[in-house]
Amino acid sequence: MSQTHFQQVPLELVKRIAVPATMRSAFSTHCEICRTTILVEHCNTDENGRAVHEKCYTRRLREGRS
Repeated sequence: MSQTHFQQVPLELVKRIAVPATMRSAFSTHCEICRTTILVEHCNTDENGRAVHEKCYTRRLREGRS
């Protein structure tokens, strides 16, 4: 299966182009699982598109399977 154009563009390159370096860490939100602050540049999204820490999401998936 071939990748789409958006899958081929490295995320770090997009961030450098879209967000000036002085503003990169200024954007934050809250993890939908643990409710603590997470920088947008470090967040992942769950199956519903909500911001989550990777560790929180992985833990939730593991707990749901057991």
